[in-house]
Amino acid sequence: EEYCMTMLTLFKPWRSGRDLRLDENTMWNDVFDTYEFSERQTQIMKFFHIKYECNDARDDYSAMRRQTGKGG
Repeated sequence: EEYCMTMLTLFKPWRSGRDLRLDENTMWNDVFDTYEFSERQTQIMKFFHIKYECNDARDDYSAMRRQTGKGG
């Protein structure tokens, strides 16, 4: 839900919250799934995924080094 809301806020034109989601009973996932993102927007979202995957790997590696006593 949070990811969908964020991507819609970034890429779907809006002036008020109702432009993003008609009512509070509508799930952000449903709006996200029905919105037609451009090819460029989809590409940018893939870059966001790559960045967070790299951050996760970095954090995992740092935690492993701390556990083995090799610093952080």
